[in-house]
Amino acid sequence: MRAKLEFKTEKGTLIPFNHQYYLASAIYHVLNNANGVYSKKLHDYKKYKFFTFSLLNIPKRKIDKNGIITRDGKVYLYLSSPNNEFLSNFVNGILDYYGSITLKDIELFPNTLTIEKIPEEFNILKTISPVYLKTLVDKENGVKKIYDLLPNNSKFYENFKNNLKRKYEEFYGKKCDLDFNFEILKSKQKRMKIKNTFCRCSELVFKVEGDYDLIRFGYECGFGEKNSMGFGMCRI
Repeated sequence: MRAKLEFKTEKGTLIPFNHQYYLASAIYHVLNNANGVYSKKLHDYKKYKFFTFSLLNIPKRKIDKNGIITRDGKVYLYLSSPNNEFLSNFVNGILDYYGSITLKDIELFPNTLTIEKIPEEFNILKTISPVYLKTLVDKENGVKKIYDLLPNNSKFYENFKNNLKRKYEEFYGKKCDLDFNFEILKSKQKRMKIKNTFCRCSELVFKVEGDYDLIRFGYECGFGEKNSMGFGMCRI
């Protein structure tokens, strides 16, 4: 399932470029008010969360050195998960409990909420939150170091596919016999800050082909890692 939310805020509001952490916190607050038991279970689960969300989409905007300034106060967010329980709790939390969500010190007021249909086929996808992947590399002193992967590294392509298959197996509790191929048509490196850590990640336009169910799973839960921190969401 996938939801599109329109929020309203004051015209001229400055939205920080690095807002993913604040959005993730706001999402958990909404879930906690809707269903505290479910929210805690999701938060405490150490592996995959099976949801993702977009960066805030601000169609009428002005770019400032400190962030994005809204010209008309309209801000859009996409939220997606293959787990209907997640999105049902979030929607109930927005409708029943919340007059607004807080993004750092900014109030966003829900205006409309739309449940979007999942496409019946996939061809070309574009990220609406960047893809993050990493690997561990051995240093001379024997210590392993986390290395952020970009499309100029062949390991990026291997991890892109294997990560999705591992998430599929964890979600469905069975071996993934499905496969897909992808070709990157455009890429742009990004550097996003999550709390006190910078992540090198990639905005992508890429072509996909293969088993529909696996590609759909990636479309719903996100491609790459850190999906629940707002990475790896795509649109057709």
